[in-house]
Amino acid sequence: MNAPNALQNIRSKHPVAYVVLYLFVGWALLVVITHAIAFGAELLIASSDQPVVKWETTDECTDGTRTVYYNSPSLYQEFKVKIKDFKIVDAELGVYLAIGATINAEQVEYTDSHATYRIDLSILGRPSRTCLLKCDIRGTTLHMSEIQMRPDKGSSS
Repeated sequence: MNAPNALQNIRSKHPVAYVVLYLFVGWALLVVITHAIAFGAELLIASSDQPVVKWETTDECTDGTRTVYYNSPSLYQEFKVKIKDFKIVDAELGVYLAIGATINAEQVEYTDSHATYRIDLSILGRPSRTCLLKCDIRGTTLHMSEIQMRPDKGSSS
């Protein structure tokens, strides 16, 4: 008996079992697709404990409010930094959007030369990743980066 005949047999003789099987397979596919979207190619390096720098850039360090953000197909995060006389004078919690993940914790920390927006993500209730959106003032340049790491690792601040 091949697979289509076996499914047809289950469907005709045990319709409730067929519906349960159908729902289970659908759920399993949804989990796999969600993980693939949330992690992308990182599924291949999931065992790595090393922080991964996803994005880096620099800009002029001028007075005013800057929105520092990172955007990928699976994660968007931003926070606002106020700069005055080449110093960070304030940093505010930002916005995040994660496909296939929920947030466990978020915080903003800053000094006069450094600001970090940290979010801890989980997938299906299991801690999966810590994302650090950072900016540093070095001289007259604002350096920004987004770093992702496995949970329970110290921040690279």
